[in-house]
Amino acid sequence: MIHAAPGLFLRYEPLAAPVPLLVDVSRSGREYPKEYRSPLPFTTVHDNVSMYVEDLWAGAPGVGATLLYCCFPNTWVDVNRNELDMDPAAVDGTWPAELKPTARTLEGLGLIKTKARYGEPFQERKLTVAEIRQRLEEYYHPYHAELKRIADDLHGRFGVLRQISCHCMSAVGAPTHPDAGKARADFCVSDLNGKTASKQSMALVVETLRSFGYSVSINSPYIGNELIARHGNPARRVDSIQIEINKKLFMDTKSFRATEGLSKLKADLDRLLRAVAEDSLDAAKRA
Repeated sequence: MIHAAPGLFLRYEPLAAPVPLLVDVSRSGREYPKEYRSPLPFTTVHDNVSMYVEDLWAGAPGVGATLLYCCFPNTWVDVNRNELDMDPAAVDGTWPAELKPTARTLEGLGLIKTKARYGEPFQERKLTVAEIRQRLEEYYHPYHAELKRIADDLHGRFGVLRQISCHCMSAVGAPTHPDAGKARADFCVSDLNGKTASKQSMALVVETLRSFGYSVSINSPYIGNELIARHGNPARRVDSIQIEINKKLFMDTKSFRATEGLSKLKADLDRLLRAVAEDSLDAAKRA
């Protein structure tokens, strides 16, 4: 069964016996609000969408997991950033709380994106405090509230929780990224440098992917961000892991069309999902 909150999220309920596994696809939304504006060509704007990620992980409900898909684009407001992770220069006015922008945000990649992947100015003007608040109240907060509700429910029922936060990445680091110009592995698996997942859960994901023949980097070039930081807590048996998939495995980045590699990749991710689902049930029995 699919539960829809139009413009916000789609929640896919388990199609098999439920397991304590939550899969979030939170930065792939392509429902652009009518108020959306950018001076950039649409192809440049759309290049910031993690396309096909929801298709690649569509097997999650079939293994008993709950899948949550964010409908709105991350370039409207980025749910993978803390709501104070915003560049003051993006605000027309004074934000009512102290902002805490990270280095990446000051490079243009914060809660409100100010630069595209290759450094082009993303906004046609500064946004007012009221405009940003509206995006937080009508989009950001409802999505995070639903993600938390699912996480709390599964953890309450099973005593454990595994979260996979699903993303994709460019084959080579863009100028605005920490590894600019460098070729990337097939997968980047992250846990905020050991903070959001147990070593065992990380090893299961990494070694399973490597056993399929993929190259895997760990916490490089990405360590993860808000989506796993909010929930990951190994001491409470909540393991939250971010997985970035190299776009070269499944799409033509010039045409945005899926390649023949998508079907094989999806089949391998289905196998990974089964392994994580089974492991999460074993962990629940030991809880």
